[in-house]
Amino acid sequence: MKLTKQCYSCKQEFRKTELIDYAPPGTKSMHSYCPKCLEEKHNRENFSYKVCKIFGIKAPGPIIWTQRKRLKETYAYSDDTIIDCLDYLYNIKGMKKLSETLVLVTPEAVNEMMKYKQKKTEQLVKSMNMETKEYVVPIQKAKERKKVIWDSDDWLDD
Repeated sequence: MKLTKQCYSCKQEFRKTELIDYAPPGTKSMHSYCPKCLEEKHNRENFSYKVCKIFGIKAPGPIIWTQRKRLKETYAYSDDTIIDCLDYLYNIKGMKKLSETLVLVTPEAVNEMMKYKQKKTEQLVKSMNMETKEYVVPIQKAKERKKVIWDSDDWLDD
């Protein structure tokens, strides 16, 4: 019996115990992925879900995937940074969605989004009223018990 198996994505040979079987949502067939490829698969699915939610589409097209790859290679942006920037531009700034594209994700827009997030964080910290108050809990002393000395004569008086 063969002890190795190919990763579905990168096609490299791995021990069967190193591969992880995974079926994406909505599919019926399982595929074996190496840990690195499985992580990338999860990242792509998460990115796809969030982009679809922002733009109201069923699936990102090839232009979005190409732009994602370019942003990751050129500026080393993570998927979360790209998604946060899109969310900031469309949902917070209120820009109109003319087309499903990542063209507006530029270094200037990302810096603006980072400043906005930092400002919001500072406001949240201020609103939390970070004063510390010291509470003193009074400790009650236990009542002293009266020592009762039993006299044997008290029992015999009946």
